[in-house]
Order: sequence, then C-alpha cells, then structure tokens
Amino acid sequence: MKVNVEAVSAVEKKLAIEVPWDRVKEELEAAYRGLSKKAKLKGFRAGKVPRKVLERYYRAHVEGEVASRLVDETYRQAVEDEDLFPIDSPKMEEEPKIAADEPFRYVATVEVKPEVEVKNYEGLEVEKLIHEIDESEVEKELENLRQKATVIEPVTDREAVENGDLAVVDFFGYVDGETFKGGKGINYTVEVGGGQMIPGWEEQLIGMKIGDQKTFNLGFPKDQAPEEVGNKEVEWKVDLKEIKVRILPELDDEFAQDLGEFDTLDELKENIKENLKTREDAKGKRQLREAAMDALVAANEVEIPSKMVDRQLDFLMQDVTRMLEQAKSQDPKMLEAIARLREENRERAENQVAGMLMLEAVARQLEIEVSDQEVEGRLTDIARENNMNVKQVKSQLIQEGRLDYVRHDMKQDKALDAILDKANITERVASESESEDDQVQDENSEQE
Repeated sequence: MKVNVEAVSAVEKKLAIEVPWDRVKEELEAAYRGLSKKAKLKGFRAGKVPRKVLERYYRAHVEGEVASRLVDETYRQAVEDEDLFPIDSPKMEEEPKIAADEPFRYVATVEVKPEVEVKNYEGLEVEKLIHEIDESEVEKELENLRQKATVIEPVTDREAVENGDLAVVDFFGYVDGETFKGGKGINYTVEVGGGQMIPGWEEQLIGMKIGDQKTFNLGFPKDQAPEEVGNKEVEWKVDLKEIKVRILPELDDEFAQDLGEFDTLDELKENIKENLKTREDAKGKRQLREAAMDALVAANEVEIPSKMVDRQLDFLMQDVTRMLEQAKSQDPKMLEAIARLREENRERAENQVAGMLMLEAVARQLEIEVSDQEVEGRLTDIARENNMNVKQVKSQLIQEGRLDYVRHDMKQDKALDAILDKANITERVASESESEDDQVQDENSEQE
C-alpha cells in the first residue's frame, strides 16, 4: 500500500492511498467465495454457482462491499502509520471504484489535531483577584440560615388575614360561567403580598376570616391570560380555610446552639466567615487558572480545527439543546435565539480548544507523565465526591470509554501547574462589580 500525505493546512491533510491489485483480487475472491455459499440461483445447487454467474448478478454489490471494506481498513492503517489524529470522518474526492488489474486508488481529506509547539509559556503575566470578606456577607449568610430555620404555624392571636400571611384557600375562576385550565386550586397556599397570583388577587384576601367565602371580578394582564380567557373578566370564588404565618427565630446564642456546633452567636459568625474565606480561596484558585489559560492563549497562536470548535460548542450548549428536545419545540424564534447564542459562544469555544491544544503541547514538551498511583488517587476522589466506591467508578469510566480522559485531564492540570510556577503573578483586590459577577457565575454553574 502506498500513502502520500499532503498538508492542506495545519489542521487538514489530504491522503492519496493506493492499494495494489493483488490485495484487491484477494478481497474479491474471498467475497465471492462467501457469496457462493449462500447464493440461491435457479438451476444451481447451493455452493455450486460458478464465479462468472455470480459476477453477472452480484458484481456491483460485491465490488461495492469490497471497496468500502478496503477504504475502511487502509484508511485506518494509513492514519496509524502516518501518526495522524483525525477529529472527523474523512471526505472522499469521489467514490472509489474497483477496476480489473488496476490498483485501487482514492483520495481522502480529513481534519486532524494540529502539531502544536508552544514557545511562550514561561513568564506569563497573570493577575490573581483577592476577595475580602466583609461583615455584610457574613450577615447575608446568617440570614439565609435563619430563613431555613423558619417555622410555619397557624395564626392564633387574631382572626383576619393580613399582608404577609400564608392563606390556605380553595379558589375557582369562571369565564361566562365556565371554569378554565389553571383557574382552580384546592388547599392552595397563597402568600399574601408575595406576588404569586395576578395583580390585585392577593389583596382580596386581606380581612377575610377562616370559613369566609368571597366572590370578586378580576381579569388577567394581557400577557398572562390563558387562551380561553383572553380579555374577558374572570369571576373568582374563594373559600378561606386556614391562616398561617412564618415564624423566624431570633438571631441569638440559642439560635447558634440549635445548629449543634456552637455555644454563641459570635462563634457561628466566625465559622461562617471562615467558610466564606475557604470558598473564596477556592474561587480565587479557579480564577487564577482561568487567567493563566487566557494569558497562554493570548501569547501563542494555533490553528484550530473547526470540528473541534463545533464539538466544544455542542458541549457548552448541551443544556439548552436538551431542554429544546424535551419540549419538542420548533418555534422559529426559539431556534433563531439558540443559533444566535451559539454564535455568541463561538469565541469562548475557540479559546477553550486552543487552551486544551496548548496544554497538551506543554505537557509533551516538558515530558509530563501521570503515574498509575496518581490516577488511582484521582479515582478515589471521584468516588468520594459521588458516594461510590473506586471499583464502581472505574467500571463506569471503562464502560463509557472515559478512563483515559482521567489521565489526560490530570496531565493537563500538571502542565497548567508548571505554567503557573513560572508565571509572574500579581494580586489585586476584586472590585465590588467583579465580586458580583463571580457570584452570578457561581449561581449559574450550580444551576447547570
């Protein structure tokens, strides 16, 4: 077999492959032998159909199968021999065909992972943002704990509903004497003043007593009205069944003691502050590594395969795509919005792919290796994080074909550590807006 590789670009190769007739002939003979054992033609016993007769009826089919098999086998062999890393299926210039007594030839173009050499990875200028914990953040976390400790109890010291109460009601909405979808609730809890019902609805409950029934007319806002309601008035009938109220605990030493680990409120606040500091330190380390990646990409150039970018975009957009598939939506506006969002994320995907390629190159240039013992340690961490044992984690990764990715990711982490070791790192206290942006990103990550 002859193989000629032409570099179309750093990320695209053209392979001209030639297979000698002797091998083609062997493949054809094997194919016809197999066919003769199962071919059923009138006038011939099974396994006794002459080759010429088989060619008359099945030539196109046999040669098509042999050509396909030859392409598959020889292309894979050529890629391995030439040390190429395809990232997509090859594209044929034309459909290869078999010709008697002629070598089997075809030309395939394929995108490949580029051969990257990173020259500028030492002495990168990297900025580390420092977030200082202030008392307002401690108070915010303390209030979150207080809200979680809220107790809901029936109102006993008064009879009528007030703003802020939790009213348990049965309600029915009627349009032209008929109920409509979404216009009914049984034992439904409404926080009066919480804004969960249409404007003006909750205010109608104020002053009602348990057992009271009330009828009132109130329409939907235009952008919220169900289709069967439209712009019509709705007649609402409401029965008040219970009145409840949220009881918030006092922020005192007793509250801290109820959490089980502290004797005083001051001890609880100090613990909250330490936890916030630990969280911010972890966030700072992530930010520093992201900044180092950005600096690495900015200091070096690499041609990026478009297919790798598309795959990274698929990864970034997977949650949106999954939601669209579940909704089975083909709304043109929604599809247009998703296409626009995809393009807005293209630069981000390009930078991520470029960074990955550069880290691979740095790991190779520095001859970084990851031992089996280190991999086992990482698998132990994964198992602990997912409440699994190491054997289960390893089995699942092998089943998904992702075990090698663990070593690959660890090697990249080591490469990034090496870059940071040689970087010029300066520290700066994060501004209030930068801290708010980080908080929004963390919340989005948790939702994902």
